[in-house]
Amino acid sequence: SGGPALNPEGLVTGVAFSTKSHKKNQPLNNIGYLIPISIVKNFLGRCQEHPSTYTLSPFIPYRFHSLENKSLRLAHGVPDNVEGVLLTSVCDSMKGVLSEGDVLTRIDDQSVSNDGQVQLRGDETIQHGYLLRGKFLDEEVRFSVFRNGEHVKSPPAVLRDIPTLCPRWESVDYFPDYLILGTLVLLPMSAYLQGQKKCGTRLSASTTNWCQKWPHEWEGKEGLVVLTEMFSHELTFGYNRPNWRLVETYNGIPIKSLAHLRDLWEESMKQAKESNGENGDSTSGKTLSFVRLGLEHSEDVVFEVQAAIQAQADILKQQHIPCPSHITQGNPQYRS
Repeated sequence: SGGPALNPEGLVTGVAFSTKSHKKNQPLNNIGYLIPISIVKNFLGRCQEHPSTYTLSPFIPYRFHSLENKSLRLAHGVPDNVEGVLLTSVCDSMKGVLSEGDVLTRIDDQSVSNDGQVQLRGDETIQHGYLLRGKFLDEEVRFSVFRNGEHVKSPPAVLRDIPTLCPRWESVDYFPDYLILGTLVLLPMSAYLQGQKKCGTRLSASTTNWCQKWPHEWEGKEGLVVLTEMFSHELTFGYNRPNWRLVETYNGIPIKSLAHLRDLWEESMKQAKESNGENGDSTSGKTLSFVRLGLEHSEDVVFEVQAAIQAQADILKQQHIPCPSHITQGNPQYRS
């Protein structure tokens, strides 16, 4: 309902947002879920720093492995009396604070167990990421680690959101963008698309691999581009409709983003029109130029540019698509 939940003293303890759904032959009553007041306060604080904007909550700046396995502990020289988790990868924003191979033992005044849990209240425990994601705006965190046989207190750090090549939230860090290139439909890869059945295991695995990279490992990319559809047309005769595939290159040039691919295609169209005239006919002996899209785990797709321009115009008319592309900039209401 979105209404407040009150404690016996009349103070707000959370906001109701969901109820347990009924199951067949298992009626459920009076089971609801609340957003805790600490998260509500955090959200409001991130809304109030800049009018009409929201500062995204911090992202966990490392990846880790539990240290419950004895062989793993021995391999990394972790004594029996040291509890914590092994940091297997660290974002470059944590340079001078955390390092790969550190054993994270404490966050602020909370001890981290070998399975990554911290004490929540009483005997209740929760994964330690809760402490980091729940940090208030500009609130510092202090890590303690076991490094090279010594206990080390890292300098304080302020955590921020860390962008990903595969956007996570519709209308927050991605919008329904698209590009029609000839008869192809190309979209920016997102968490939503990765969850669709047509994504397939290969594409999903590739996306996960890219999304696990930190920004400094992106090789100049700003996003991933996926081919999702190939409209029926003479231009694509003889091509089997491929499953969804990542588009890696355009005439051998690594693709940085959907906007980059659009710019490359528009440059090819411009050059073709300049070579053949505005109404050039590629079948009349004039200069031919081609586009080759390199797809991951699939054969390349090759189009003659002038033919693709005409096919694109046909598709836009047939499908009542008003514009060959729609690519938005970053959401101005959200800050990292």
